Amino acid sequence: MNSVRVILLRVLTTRVAWPILIAVGLLCATSLVALDLASPERVGRQETWLAVAAAVILLALIPHFQILGRLSYALYGVTIILLIAVFAGKPAHGTHRWFVMPGGTQLQPSELAKISFVLMLAWHLRHRKNIRSLAGLVVPFILAILPFFLILEEPDLGTALLFPLVLYSMLLAAGARMRHLLTIGLVALLAMPGAYPFLRPYQQERLKSQVRILAAGFFNRDDDAARTGSAYQQFQSMAAIGSGGASGEAGQGIQAIHQGLVPEAYTDFIFAVIGAKWGFLGCLAVLVLYLGFFAAAVEIAGSTRDLFGRLLVVGLASMILFQALINMYMTVAIAPVVGIALPFVSYGGSSLLASAIAAGLLLNVSVRRQTRTRGS
Repeated sequence: MNSVRVILLRVLTTRVAWPILIAVGLLCATSLVALDLASPERVGRQETWLAVAAAVILLALIPHFQILGRLSYALYGVTIILLIAVFAGKPAHGTHRWFVMPGGTQLQPSELAKISFVLMLAWHLRHRKNIRSLAGLVVPFILAILPFFLILEEPDLGTALLFPLVLYSMLLAAGARMRHLLTIGLVALLAMPGAYPFLRPYQQERLKSQVRILAAGFFNRDDDAARTGSAYQQFQSMAAIGSGGASGEAGQGIQAIHQGLVPEAYTDFIFAVIGAKWGFLGCLAVLVLYLGFFAAAVEIAGSTRDLFGRLLVVGLASMILFQALINMYMTVAIAPVVGIALPFVSYGGSSLLASAIAAGLLLNVSVRRQTRTRGS
């Protein structure tokens, strides 16, 4: 018990930890207000999940991050098994993303896979000098490709996209050559059209709709196809955000949300609720919170003597930021709908707990960043 008090005291007296605590607290508060507009019946359950998330942050603080590093390969293996096992269950909403637990609670193994992947990759890269060669990049890419394709098959394109993005961030932080990463990225980009036939029909439609949206300069409000076709979600989302104006004083977007015209307003499209409620300034404030969270993490990474801890912070911070940006881009029709939660804000236990683990581990490193553990 005394050790827990000491750790909490160190967190509360660590300057760089406060931007993370403040950002997480304000984002969670935003979640409750937005949910009260989009789906009031879910607020109570989200409050329960937030209490659990607070406990998870505390638990993630207790063990030294090096201990978790030593367990990282085992944790990665367990999540890969869970990603395979999820296909044995009955599909929910046409996908194999969740395990249905007793009482109806759903567990999404891909959320756990994000954390275990970052842990494992940071541990793997901590002493790798050969990543400055193409041959040295083979193993990290294989370790990322395995969960990427399993999650893509569920299908969950949004979560799958996080793995290559986080992989690149961590490789750059570990010292990989930019020209090697750009070469691999260019090859992957050129090969992407060949993957189109393997996408689900609804994913193909969303991609085609996105191309039309960008080519036409976003939506033509007189375009009936946009109102009823595969771009319907984004059309309603943009309408709700636009109705919020600069400060969210208009009420048309709120009425649309109350009437259920914005699909998935409590999960993937909760950013549209923020835009309708608080307008452009509210959306900008949420973006600033994520950027502040990331900036604080960058400061932690820069002042961490332990290489594993530094890579862990880079991976977790990149994961949160990329997930937030993909969700926002999707909501404002810059990117196609891929189905991904807004960290700390969207309704749901699995995503919130994964984000809480990430925040807890960032704080874990922040209070121990001036020490170097033997063998790290």
